[in-house]
Amino acid sequence: MSEPVTRFVVGRRDGSKRLDRFLNERIPGLSRSRIQRAIRERVSLSWGVAARPSTPVRTGGEVVVGHKPLDEEIRDVALPILARGAGWLAVDKPAGIPVHPVNRVRENSLIRMLRRQEGTESLRLAHRLDRETSGVLLVACDTGTARALSGSFLRGEVRKEYLALVAGAVDGERGRIDLPIGDAEGRRVHVRRQAGLGQSAVTEWSVERRFADRTLLRVAPLTGRRHQIRVHLAALGHPILGDILYGRPDRHYLDLVRGAGDVRQREGGPRRQLLHCARLVFPDPARSDRRLDVASSLPADFEPSLAPPSPAPVSA
Repeated sequence: MSEPVTRFVVGRRDGSKRLDRFLNERIPGLSRSRIQRAIRERVSLSWGVAARPSTPVRTGGEVVVGHKPLDEEIRDVALPILARGAGWLAVDKPAGIPVHPVNRVRENSLIRMLRRQEGTESLRLAHRLDRETSGVLLVACDTGTARALSGSFLRGEVRKEYLALVAGAVDGERGRIDLPIGDAEGRRVHVRRQAGLGQSAVTEWSVERRFADRTLLRVAPLTGRRHQIRVHLAALGHPILGDILYGRPDRHYLDLVRGAGDVRQREGGPRRQLLHCARLVFPDPARSDRRLDVASSLPADFEPSLAPPSPAPVSA
């Protein structure tokens, strides 16, 4: 059997574009480095020119992308449904599952597992949560509802509340973080403290519970920037426990993605970032005069980090 491929025909408006830009527009969500690696390893051009990122594409030609076979054992996790309505449902997303296909995870992404569970291919994500973040996730059952829900998120009409267990004792009982966030630099985004730099980003927080060396916060992002809660809490001096990207040195994160072992587990800490989407309040896509409220309880994997530390053994 021949290797499966995807063919992209170069339209009149695309003629002379760089190959990496052409592919980036057709395969959104891939980083520049992954596009360039794919060009080196799996892309060929119908007009016989060697494929390089800077190669200009030719009108009428085909860009052919070969697909590497995935060694993925399909598994089905029972995804709890928190609520259903006309054209939508709310899932209690477990931690550790990407919401959409990415890298080597295709059939085991949440949206594909949910389509199998619900028996329909029409389900669409209305928004996203990070792979390690758990909690309320809205899914549309048709394109019209998907458009309505996505529009509500874009217009800031959705109230989002998260629970975050952070390092240290947070001063005060509530507060507001108003720090612009810049564009991604590699895998990270950064706050921009200089006037006029970055996109506006505002996060409100209040204390839920206090512990000796950590604080459970209820956090409401009023804007929707990438990694907003994580980067804002780290800038406050209280990173989310288990956040290896914003709460730990770079080398730990690189160890993790290179497969050298999860330093969090070796050190006895939480095995994921302790961030949970606890509540969404949003306009009913079927009735604009009504707002819906869906909540999710704190998951069990928070409990070990909420328990007081065991007392030190007493020497004889």
